[in-house]
Amino acid sequence: MAKYFTLCFLLLLLVFPCDEKRVPLAEAKACYKVWTCKGGDRCWEDCRNRFNGRGMCDLYTAPPVPKQCFCAYKC
Repeated sequence: MAKYFTLCFLLLLLVFPCDEKRVPLAEAKACYKVWTCKGGDRCWEDCRNRFNGRGMCDLYTAPPVPKQCFCAYKC
């Protein structure tokens, strides 16, 4: 009887393997910086060089407001 339960348990482990997602992982918090955009390529390069992140100029702004470079990085 005990052998039967052991065999069933092993079969269940083979059929339903544990997901790696169940293990909590420590991840870096996302941080953001904003500054006046001096062009899309320049924004991307500055963000990568300063913070090792991803930068992008905003696409739409009101006429009197200067475009902003949004930089997202792990802190």
